[in-house]
Amino acid sequence: MRILFISANQEKSPDLVYPIGLAYIISASIKDGHECNVFDANFHKDFKEPLKNILQNLHPDVIGISIRNVDNAAYPSAISYLSHYQNLTDFCREILSESIIILGGSAFSLFPKEFMEKLKPDFGIVGEGENAFLHLLKSLEENEIPVKANPGIYYPEKFSYPEKFSFESDTILDARDLLNGAIYSENGGSINIQTKRGCCFQCSYCTYPLLEGSEIRKREPAKVVDEIEYCIKKWGGNYFFFVDNVFNSEQEHAIEICKEIIRRQIKIQWTAYISPFCTSETLFSLFKESGCSSIDLGVDSASKTGLDVLKKPFSMQEIMDCAQWCHKYKIKFNCSLIFGYPGETIESIEESIQNIFLCRPSSVVAFIGIRLHKGVPLTKSLEKNGYISHEKIGIDPVFYIEESVREYLIERLSTLSKKYENWFMPGLNTQRITNAYVKRIRSKGFKGPLWELFSIKD
Repeated sequence: MRILFISANQEKSPDLVYPIGLAYIISASIKDGHECNVFDANFHKDFKEPLKNILQNLHPDVIGISIRNVDNAAYPSAISYLSHYQNLTDFCREILSESIIILGGSAFSLFPKEFMEKLKPDFGIVGEGENAFLHLLKSLEENEIPVKANPGIYYPEKFSYPEKFSFESDTILDARDLLNGAIYSENGGSINIQTKRGCCFQCSYCTYPLLEGSEIRKREPAKVVDEIEYCIKKWGGNYFFFVDNVFNSEQEHAIEICKEIIRRQIKIQWTAYISPFCTSETLFSLFKESGCSSIDLGVDSASKTGLDVLKKPFSMQEIMDCAQWCHKYKIKFNCSLIFGYPGETIESIEESIQNIFLCRPSSVVAFIGIRLHKGVPLTKSLEKNGYISHEKIGIDPVFYIEESVREYLIERLSTLSKKYENWFMPGLNTQRITNAYVKRIRSKGFKGPLWELFSIKD
């Protein structure tokens, strides 16, 4: 079949994000013999004219639209992306009414019923899509339109999550050129690499176990490094971002990847999401030797109450250990924090702030409140206790913020962001990184996370 894949994301703050999930779907479709083309809305502020041209020239049988984010998850300045997705989907239907429209992506997977009702596609793909998408295409080719739920396929009111998460396609090299990895490397500051899927943790608010499953499925370290070498030869990029939800969730796997980079003597820099759980000084030493420039340390809270409520699998001492090793091996690190969880008090807020100061991170990104999603433990608990009804949680962002500390939090974090230039508060309009600034910095060759620019030197 002739397929036009559309990456719908247009959010560029703080950086362009390579659509790696869509890349896996495209790669699987190419391997299955389909003719694949891509329209990337990231590079078209006004998408209508260029999209019209490609639709009319290609006349695709299928239009696959990948929607990455529901909203920016930043209280109190939350922005929903629904209207953009509606405009894009409606426009495709207007130009080519006979093409079959299939939605997918992480945003759709979180709220499939709501997006089906709002955007009115023909089908939707829930969760990992490689197998489900190809199964749907095969049914369409054979004129056997599914009349019952198939794992991963939403039609029209019936769906089920995939019974077995796939990740069987071990490479996205076939899709790298179609999605113009060179531009993302130049303007996004890094090349995205995925080494595994699945999350074994049970953090109370997190959607990763829903999207990827709780079973961790790993790529062979050698194949991961093969892909790194391919990208270097193809585009000359030397800064990589391991986009796993937690790079070190299986320490031995992370170690083997680092050792393979070192063994091949590949000179790169890289960054990743790291949990204080399951770490060691040996791991951080290998991080540095293999080219680690910085890490995003997902602590979420630095108070005992917060760690307990958010169901984090590590202690304050483990956070401190990671901070110590980062300083020892000169690895910059950002601490991500969530304030306003159930049971938050002024005392726990101050405890968390003071403990983070003791860690001396390069930067801090702090969120006010928790964006609620269906099916996660925290939301289920709030529904059971009568805080909110299941129907109220959807595409329009709803946040939980402990009411007794709401005003204090906003004032306290605003003060911190004004006093310390390396403290960032999404949603409080204290953003120092504008699109124009990003463009200027990237044009001068700066690679890596932009928060590194604001880090406080030791």
